[in-house]
Amino acid sequence: MKYDPNEVQKRMAELIGPIDQQIMMCDDRQELLMLACVMLQRVTEIFDHEIGREGRNMILLENTKNE
Repeated sequence: MKYDPNEVQKRMAELIGPIDQQIMMCDDRQELLMLACVMLQRVTEIFDHEIGREGRNMILLENTKNE
């Protein structure tokens, strides 16, 4: 299936909306870090299920190289 890059960007903007709302609901640093931890755990679960552990490691390691 081929995706239109503009449609992908539009859909990604829609998906991030609720996450941004949750971030704004955090009252302090501790809550923000708790949210980040649970999001990282969920991301790990999604990647493992959809692309496997090797794929997850490739994405996460590549992301850390770009910092």
